[in-house]
Amino acid sequence: MASSEQEGMDQIIGAIPPKTDVMLVGWVVVAEWMEETGDRFVSRLLSSGASPWQAKGYLYEGLHGTWPENPEHHNPGHPSTWMRLVEGDDDE
Repeated sequence: MASSEQEGMDQIIGAIPPKTDVMLVGWVVVAEWMEETGDRFVSRLLSSGASPWQAKGYLYEGLHGTWPENPEHHNPGHPSTWMRLVEGDDDE
């Protein structure tokens, strides 16, 4: 059963599909927070029913996958050319 937080994220993410006729089946969100003291920490929220392995896979692919220029999929904030997001890797 999904928490209210998971249901909210499903609605937000599901409202902006990268192309038509696709269905959101899973997600992971990582957020950084800062306390009044200036101490920082991260939190993670997974989609309902997602396993820790799925979360690790989503994050790994997001960090280490090649991001192509693709007008059918949106990758906000990323350059429009093929790239690797890990420092030290060569562009393809």
